[in-house]
Amino acid sequence: MHTLKDDADRLDHDVIVVGAGFGGMAVLNRLRNDGLRVQAFEAGDEVGGTWYWNTYPGARVDIESVEYSYPFSDLQQEWTWPEKYSSQRDVLRYLTWVADRLDLRRSIEFGTKVTRATYSDDDTWTVDIEGSTGETRTVTCRYFVLATGFLSVPHLPNIAGLQDFRGTFAHTARWPHEEVDMHSKRVGVIGTAASGIQVIQAVAPQAAKLSVFQRTANWSFPLRNTPMTEEYESWVKENYEEIRNHEYTSRGAGAVLVDNQIHVSEGRSALDLADDERSADFDHKWQAGGPHLSRSFPDIITNIEANNHLRNFWSARIAEIVDDPDTARKLTPTHPPLSRRPPGNSGYYEVFNRSNVDLIDIKADPIERVTETGVRLRSGAEIELDVLVLATGFDAGGGAAMQIDLRGRDGRRIQDHWVDGVRTNLGLAVHGFPNLLLVNGPQSPAVHFSPPLLSSYQADLMSRLIRTSADHNVGIEPSLESENDWVEKVRARYEMTLIPQTDSWWMGANIPGKPRRPIAWPGGFVTYRDFAEQWFAEFESRTSQAAAIRT
Repeated sequence: MHTLKDDADRLDHDVIVVGAGFGGMAVLNRLRNDGLRVQAFEAGDEVGGTWYWNTYPGARVDIESVEYSYPFSDLQQEWTWPEKYSSQRDVLRYLTWVADRLDLRRSIEFGTKVTRATYSDDDTWTVDIEGSTGETRTVTCRYFVLATGFLSVPHLPNIAGLQDFRGTFAHTARWPHEEVDMHSKRVGVIGTAASGIQVIQAVAPQAAKLSVFQRTANWSFPLRNTPMTEEYESWVKENYEEIRNHEYTSRGAGAVLVDNQIHVSEGRSALDLADDERSADFDHKWQAGGPHLSRSFPDIITNIEANNHLRNFWSARIAEIVDDPDTARKLTPTHPPLSRRPPGNSGYYEVFNRSNVDLIDIKADPIERVTETGVRLRSGAEIELDVLVLATGFDAGGGAAMQIDLRGRDGRRIQDHWVDGVRTNLGLAVHGFPNLLLVNGPQSPAVHFSPPLLSSYQADLMSRLIRTSADHNVGIEPSLESENDWVEKVRARYEMTLIPQTDSWWMGANIPGKPRRPIAWPGGFVTYRDFAEQWFAEFESRTSQAAAIRT
């Protein structure tokens, strides 16, 4: 029987991992501890993935730091977070510490880009690598893992004249690692989703003039960020086991800490409460800060009547904060709350009370082109700028995989397999691409759950899949039927919510020409894990039966 031991003579590695962010590091650590020969390739010069590239001002987590971290018992007891909601710099500092603490760097090659990967029927993946100076080489492996991130490929909008701008230009997803000077400058920011909201509130106090170009207003909740207190951190560390258990068993998106307590959802309908009780619940979570409005009641995202109660509450808060009624109206979204990602903020709405900040509605008066000196609107208005920031997001989900010339069985390209939208089984494997595994991938719960927690679970599942595959010499590949079934499950679960009513990156609708299809599993981690464990049990049973027939 062909074994991984035999592969040592013919293949460079047992496993190649592409990416060294939260997902890649979790998989690398788990599989290397299994004794496998694992090599990771990372395009950046350091670990961190999204947290390495997204260094723009104001970037930070909007899930509590103590939750947005690996659930490894020794690591979570040793590390100390400086803030309740950590900045990009501190998240990257944490990930570099993890890399050193687990001795991961010896298995990571930085400054390298995977350009092509081809599967052949002898269970070999042939992978082409390009170094930072342009040199190329080829390496081989049996298992090929994409840990390229859900949000890693910047979306550059098709705006005429971008290349003509003579001032400083930057995209939030590829921010220069050297400081971009915006003090006393005329700054324009295009985009008001999560990264836009963060950079806008950070830049407003520095800029001489800040012009915010808004096409679609976004709902945003207050973080109420504070320095981490010794008392709170001690309490969390004493209760980490219970906290992690709640995160992994919660039917929500993973975050369970509300107002320094473990929050257990009661499962009540928003419509079961009197108006004053419901408003009090909303207000408690608003004052506590963090992403907990979305976890007030389970039917907030499925029932438009329940959702309208949240809309009315949230709209009233915006109107209270923003002094100018017309500006408050423009900042109040028209889509149902929670039907696109609601980011956290630290004074975003307050920014628009500043005399140096202008809100420009580019749905009413679109951008005609970028000029050498700024932005021209269709009305003919000219906004002169020294710095132009694009906060226009990502080609989310499968965008990173589509950047690779990835070829499966019979040379089929991933671009052809996904021509009508991403399709996977569990966001973990793809039909026609044997021994290709994805971590935090499209159609997984990655954007509706904590990426560190999901990647830790998926790394363990990959370990079991690879062990079973290697023991019985059977490739890891879902059937077309199981892939079709998962695509339908994801679609059907989205249809149970209000999410399809909104054009968002959750639906792939932020990229012109991209098929409109849900790109993540919205049904909670518990249900996802049940489906994943069922698939693994079926895979284990089939491989055992096949081995018995061979013998």
